[in-house]
Amino acid sequence: MDADVHIGYGMALVSVWAELLVWTNGYWFRWACGRSRAGNGRRLYAFAPADDVATAARRVVRRREELRQRRPYSPHPEDRSA
Repeated sequence: MDADVHIGYGMALVSVWAELLVWTNGYWFRWACGRSRAGNGRRLYAFAPADDVATAARRVVRRREELRQRRPYSPHPEDRSA
């Protein structure tokens, strides 16, 4: 899977798809899971421990596929060749 990675200030950010940014501090992976709390509209986030990369990767891929069904192309031109 293609992604953009940015590192700094003790964090790593991985831009996976439009509306899917995964970040880690070395202990946890975190990303928006697309739902919001009832009443306040704030996003909920999914977490996975950084020492279980395989599980985190499966969950991120599943979220990416959900987003790709709604938006087949990322707004980034270089992603349109995929």
